[in-house]
Amino acid sequence: MAGKKIGLKPPAGMRTAVLAQTVLAVLFLPAGAFFAWIAEGEAKPFALFFGLVWTAGCGFLFFRGRSALKALKEGTLALELDFEGEDSPGSRLRELESLRKDRFVSEEEYEKKRAEILEEKW
Repeated sequence: MAGKKIGLKPPAGMRTAVLAQTVLAVLFLPAGAFFAWIAEGEAKPFALFFGLVWTAGCGFLFFRGRSALKALKEGTLALELDFEGEDSPGSRLRELESLRKDRFVSEEEYEKKRAEILEEKW
């Protein structure tokens, strides 16, 4: 399989959406602590657990948003794809095998072409 990197131009509203995500994560962060603080009695352990999960979620959203904003600013946003295209050795070998089975190429031609494909850099 050949790995290929493709540069992406982000959609027009992407920066705004990521910025909104980051700001909302910061604004909602105190809510978890507030609910844990006001809880009483039997609800206190559940509220503390909720506050911990809430804080972790807000932190995750904040740091992911911050790194996405940095990537957008630097123009390093990229999509990396691994796929087997028409020119990959695997697909070429399968096609050659199919041609041999259908008797479009002789056994000698098959062996010669197969050796060529296998000698190429993968």
